[in-house]
Amino acid sequence: MNRKAFIIGGAFLALTFLTGAEVWLTPQEAEAKVNINDVFDFQPHRGGRDARPENTLYAYAYALEMGATSIECDMQLTADGEIVMSHNPLLNPDITRDGQGEYVTAGTYDIRKMTVAEIQKFNVARINPATEYYELHGISQVTPEFAKIPTLEEFLQLIKASGDEAVLLNIEVKSYPDPLTGDAYKYNADKGRFLQRFNELIAEYQMEDRTVLQTFDWEILRMEKELNPRITLSALWQEQPSWGKQAESLRRWDKEKSPWLGGLDIKDFKGDPVQAAKAIGADIISPYYMEISKEMVEEAHNLGMKVVPWTVNSCNDMEMMYDMGVDGLISDKPWLLRSFLEERGAKLRPKRKFDSAYHMDIDHRDAEPSQVQGGADAAY
Repeated sequence: MNRKAFIIGGAFLALTFLTGAEVWLTPQEAEAKVNINDVFDFQPHRGGRDARPENTLYAYAYALEMGATSIECDMQLTADGEIVMSHNPLLNPDITRDGQGEYVTAGTYDIRKMTVAEIQKFNVARINPATEYYELHGISQVTPEFAKIPTLEEFLQLIKASGDEAVLLNIEVKSYPDPLTGDAYKYNADKGRFLQRFNELIAEYQMEDRTVLQTFDWEILRMEKELNPRITLSALWQEQPSWGKQAESLRRWDKEKSPWLGGLDIKDFKGDPVQAAKAIGADIISPYYMEISKEMVEEAHNLGMKVVPWTVNSCNDMEMMYDMGVDGLISDKPWLLRSFLEERGAKLRPKRKFDSAYHMDIDHRDAEPSQVQGGADAAY
């Protein structure tokens, strides 16, 4: 990334990117970081996708009502330079219906080539009941008739309207540096442009000290640390060969460096992702929960980093993680995670209600979703 950094009168730092835009930071601003030291970091995944349509304002309102410490969510950059909340770069055929009420065909619509106006014509309120995804995540959902894919700004407006002045955001930049990810890689959004818009919005809504930026693409972490050191950084990774080569972030045994680690070579750290995450500037490590050990948690804590694994959906696994001393948990089932944490005496924020068009009276449907062998559903 080409950039220029310079000091004017010792008071301000300007970073100029390829876009030509400048972001000014004062030394005081550069010190801000989120604080989760006083509570357990209770994080509904995508707002709580087993209770509400994922990454919608209904899900985010639900997470706020549940007393989430942080709301875990995902964002994509659109063709008109805005940010929308979506895990997938292409409209997901399992959850997306067109104006005629038909579920879209896989691979048809790429969010990164669409405008916000085009994207928000689609309905992501309900999972297709004929799909495996419905058996995994839809059977317990409470759904409205229509839900759009919201923008990041609409999400921030919802938080402001709720009056919640403490909830944190754990927002993932969806970025695909690996050719093995196919079209996701081929049409990857411009990273500098993505981060510029992200930082503009977070600053405008005064959320710098309440925002964690997470990503599997550690180049994003390196860039964001240089662009805006106010933002807390979380290093995601997974090393699951059974999910396909593209699900291997570290590539410990490959001759070439992993494309996911921002230029680092995991072999230089003797295969230790905790040390590598520290070197890239992460404040939090967030690996797939099956890859966590008590020793890893202790190592991260000794290096001054928090540990928040994903995506933990059973009480047995929650208990295992909690007993290892993790600082937070991300779950598709917020009602289950909150109940578990209350039983264990974890310090939590209280549940709350606020006046919202996105409130739904039923918490979740009492049904037991299916599970994929090996847990791969946690990642898609």
